[in-house]
Amino acid sequence: MASLRLSWGKISIPQRLLIASALTAGGVFALLVAFGRPGLGIGEGFFVPVILAAAATSAPEGALAGVGALLLYELAIHDGLAWADFDTAPALTRFVSYVAAGVVVGYLAQRVRRMLAQSLFVLEDLVELAHGRLDDVERMPTAQR
Repeated sequence: MASLRLSWGKISIPQRLLIASALTAGGVFALLVAFGRPGLGIGEGFFVPVILAAAATSAPEGALAGVGALLLYELAIHDGLAWADFDTAPALTRFVSYVAAGVVVGYLAQRVRRMLAQSLFVLEDLVELAHGRLDDVERMPTAQR
């Protein structure tokens, strides 16, 4: 158990999100295979792995996760895949919804990571500035402090 915990600690947060995404997609797929038919709403569960994958990556990868979710959904409710399965209104609606969720979450996640990186650079500059001023104050004669 300790080695599993140690191994899990070495995995980065984006990698953990991708693992959770894959496990969730597998779970939703299994539920659809076992109980699925159009109209039950089980396919809405694919939003979770799409969002997890997009949060770990970026907009293009989020869109790809949305396409993957649609493929898994169609594979689960049909005996096989055919082009005719993808030109129906429900399939197109799922396609747009899954891909849009992936793109929006991926874009926002990437934007937040960039903003965090920029803020860390600003924080580093502020620390250097404050440290420089402290050095200047320490060098001042006591009467001027």
